[in-house]
Amino acid sequence: MAFSKLHALGRTVSLFRHGALRGWRLLLAGVVLLAAGPAAANHVLGGNITYTCLGGNNYLVNLGLFYDCTGNAAIPQTLNFTSACGTQSVTITPPTPVEVSQICPSQLANSTCNGGGLQGVNLYNFQTTVNLPPCPGGWLISYVVCCRALTLNLVGQSGTYIDATLRNDLAPCVNSPQFAQNSVPYICVGQPFSFNFGAVAASGQHLQYTLIGARGFADTQAAINYQAGYSGTMPVPGTTLDPLSGQMSFTPSVTGKYVFVVRIDQYDANGVLIGSVMRDIMLIAMPCTSAPPVVPGFATLVGSNPGVLNLGNNTIEVCNGAPFCFSLTFSDPDAGDVLAVTSQAASLMPGSVVTVTGTNPMTVQVCWTGDIAHSPVNLLLQVNDGACPIMNTATAGVTITSVIPLTGLPNPGTNSTVQVCPTATAFSMIGQLNGAPNPNGHWTGPNLAPHGPQFDPAVDPPGVYTYMVGNACSNASATLTISFTANAPDAGTSGTLNLCGSAAPVALISGLGGTPDATGTWTRQSTGATVPANFDPATGTPGVFVYTVPGTAGCPSVSSTVTVTVTPAANAGTNGTLSVCANGAAASLFAALGGTPAVGGAWSGPSPVVGGMYNPASMNPGVYTYTLAGTAPCANATATVTVTRQAVPNAGTNGTLTICASAAPASLFTSLGGSPAAGGAWSGPSPVTGGMYDPATMNPGVYTYTVTGTAPCANATATVTVTRQAAPVAGTNGTLSVCANGAAASLFAALGGTPAVGGAWSGPSPVTGGMYDPATMNPGVYTYTVAGTAPCANATATVTVTRQAAPVAGTNGTLSVCANGAAASLFAALGGTPAVGGAWSGLSPVTGGMYDPATMNPGVYTYTVAGIAPCANATATVTVSLQAAPDAGGNGTLTLCANGAASNLVNALTGSPAVGGAWSGPSPVTGGMYDPATMNPGVYTYTVAGVAPCANATATVTVSLQAAPDAGGNGTLTLCANGAPSNLANALTGSPAVGGAWS
Repeated sequence: MAFSKLHALGRTVSLFRHGALRGWRLLLAGVVLLAAGPAAANHVLGGNITYTCLGGNNYLVNLGLFYDCTGNAAIPQTLNFTSACGTQSVTITPPTPVEVSQICPSQLANSTCNGGGLQGVNLYNFQTTVNLPPCPGGWLISYVVCCRALTLNLVGQSGTYIDATLRNDLAPCVNSPQFAQNSVPYICVGQPFSFNFGAVAASGQHLQYTLIGARGFADTQAAINYQAGYSGTMPVPGTTLDPLSGQMSFTPSVTGKYVFVVRIDQYDANGVLIGSVMRDIMLIAMPCTSAPPVVPGFATLVGSNPGVLNLGNNTIEVCNGAPFCFSLTFSDPDAGDVLAVTSQAASLMPGSVVTVTGTNPMTVQVCWTGDIAHSPVNLLLQVNDGACPIMNTATAGVTITSVIPLTGLPNPGTNSTVQVCPTATAFSMIGQLNGAPNPNGHWTGPNLAPHGPQFDPAVDPPGVYTYMVGNACSNASATLTISFTANAPDAGTSGTLNLCGSAAPVALISGLGGTPDATGTWTRQSTGATVPANFDPATGTPGVFVYTVPGTAGCPSVSSTVTVTVTPAANAGTNGTLSVCANGAAASLFAALGGTPAVGGAWSGPSPVVGGMYNPASMNPGVYTYTLAGTAPCANATATVTVTRQAVPNAGTNGTLTICASAAPASLFTSLGGSPAAGGAWSGPSPVTGGMYDPATMNPGVYTYTVTGTAPCANATATVTVTRQAAPVAGTNGTLSVCANGAAASLFAALGGTPAVGGAWSGPSPVTGGMYDPATMNPGVYTYTVAGTAPCANATATVTVTRQAAPVAGTNGTLSVCANGAAASLFAALGGTPAVGGAWSGLSPVTGGMYDPATMNPGVYTYTVAGIAPCANATATVTVSLQAAPDAGGNGTLTLCANGAASNLVNALTGSPAVGGAWSGPSPVTGGMYDPATMNPGVYTYTVAGVAPCANATATVTVSLQAAPDAGGNGTLTLCANGAPSNLANALTGSPAVGGAWS
């Protein structure tokens, strides 16, 4: 048994059944069934139109509309009546609704139709009486309303259209089929669902069910488009509908709303269509926590039933007056569910007996006697699983037709066999039987399913087909065994060949679809003349060609066609060449092509082409392609022009060379601008060797470079104008040795040679006035630079400065030590960065640079570091101060009685502890006293604070506590003089210790 809670419109409703919590579906908080849209129709869940003849061409017409109770109240609705006799419209005020909610009876009061939170549905039966005289073609009764709710299988929110047809011109005073199933089912996602509309027809009539497309696009009778994967005949993928019983089944895979539209055609006893109705209904798929009941596949006859035929598809034919029984077994995957069934057997089948056995599975047996006065019967069995508040339901329909004996013996003919071609046209099977079979019999196929009177080789399988004539009262049958010929001729399917005029010959058969036989012949359709199997587009005439495969084994010849079109090929000419000079004028690429190229093509190549011209000044040489677009199926045509370009001589552009008189020889060639070619010749004021200018031997001036051109290009020349610049003088390198604490010295005076004044100094430290100051500047190499006039480089010379380091004794410091402390480093007390290796002097001799407070006097101690000439010694002092150490005494012990008096902890210490210290231990200490009545024994620590750098001094007292004896509390003992002895200890109060003595 499944358990859950059902949430409806924000309220939580517990689902109870037989005292146990159980549920049907989840997420009914989302049972706002309809999407936004105009209030007039977005709460209509579906409907149908039916009619009942009242006599005298008067009809009671019923428009049944299902309304979602969370929406607006119903408004007046209009029915339209159309025929060849004229049209009329009737507007009907809303009637009192009938609630048809899929809710258990005990919870109906909690539906939204009654102000509760469970989703409810009302059925409004809008009724009107109209006079509809017989008219050719009959009457169309229609209704349309705006704006459906959004659904999974329809596109958009188009309106809802339903209609019914009345053929009272063929059958006067006829009643339409009536629907016994009147609910909007909630169904389970991912679970099979069986459903039957339970349509009931008048006696002697039969019904046929068909799924059709929804209508109401743009609020008209126009069809509505379906989402991909859905259609009118397949509203949910996998939907099946039995056309005779109306039994529908499907499995929804997605949560949401689906529209189903079924048309029910009504036929009289002679098979004449006398009317139709349709129901447009919305089915709502939701996640479920329990499965719906399972509908059996077919009704089963029980026992011996002479005069009864089970025609399959829940269709039973019974001879008038013949008793029979049939059964259906329903089950539910939820083993704990108890199934219940309802039907119209009592009203449709007077005298019938319905027996229900079991609860899950549940077998329903119906026994009746065929009655021609009540035929046909469309019995609807509705099963629910008893869930509350929302029931899982399923429906099954059984059609029962009563018949009377036929006049004469039925003659089905005699058995026959026939071999047909798989490609033959459909034919009547009764004509293939031997003898003279009665017409209007019933055929069943190899699968024992009902079959029409025609055999279509394209869709029907070969096998044994059975023809039965008569009825349940008396019948006979014959068989027709149909087989296919082994090899039917196949000419494929017609196709097309779109060929290019330059293409190679192609086989015409390649233009056919399918798998044509290779034994056919080709003819031209327009003349009938035989043509070759291959078509050459270069020489052949296009047109329609017929491929004919001769028939064999009773199969006729078959033909198909290939329509051939030929498209002329594009002509881009033939390849050509073009030779140009790099500095020549632009030339036409098109003119360089061979052949007779067509204009209008496009050029591509190493450079973009404008106007079909090649411009050597801006474009690269190489292969340029001319492309002329082909018309499909012809490919583009191409031809190329290979362009060669003669390079013009290049001497570069004029340049200048400014060179220092002291510089090395420089290349005149590299002073040219542009990209001069090598191998030219130089001329100028002085002879040039190897293209080099030597300032030491050659005159400045204009030097000319000449590159010889290849005809038709002239020689190219360019010049280099040479300017020679005098060099600067910075002297020669020198040295300078100074003391780190000496006076500033001249760097310029330390240079050798004859340096020019006005230069600039640079080095490890900035130089001011050409002086080196050892107090502020770093030693090292100092460079003197005299600026050169371009292209002469600057002239430099250096002075290497060495500086003797001065001794460093640090800066004066202080040292505070504790009288009982360890020896401390005097050196560490100095400030700055004193050098090691100096000597100490002071009030006491110093060993190892350490001050020992136990042996040395406080005061000033001096540290001396010897200087190397010319630097004097360096000194710094450390002033030592001595701090007295605190005294907390020595550790002690204290043993007290648990009920003794408080004791001073200090008195338990040894030595001479200083007063004013602080105690800590297992219990807080007040006034230095230990009270055994309130404090815990253990180690108590006495701390005397030290003055920095002396650390605090501590000592401990270990307190032990001796338990006090317990004699209990005073008591009384009253005894009888002649009583038994009594233990005195029992008269004491408290918890006296044993072992005491009495007196």
